[in-house]
Amino acid sequence: MGKETGGQAFPRQQWEYDGQNNVLQYQEEGMTLRDYFAAKALGLCFAQYLNHAEVEGFQDGWRDGVAADAYQMADAMLHAREAT
Repeated sequence: MGKETGGQAFPRQQWEYDGQNNVLQYQEEGMTLRDYFAAKALGLCFAQYLNHAEVEGFQDGWRDGVAADAYQMADAMLHAREAT
């Protein structure tokens, strides 16, 4: 993935024992912060498109456009986060 992802949104550390009283630690990565921000923005992007579609009608490929808008919003949030 070429875009900066902002790191992991919900990293978790996992602990396991190997049966010989040795503790093994690893991290489960989960979704990226960019994915999390896009998911949060998706509802707003969809609502905006519904307002547009009410007048213009649904267009082919509208789902791809809504998803792209959500990721553009996520990228803007990551940029704003770096600027502060």
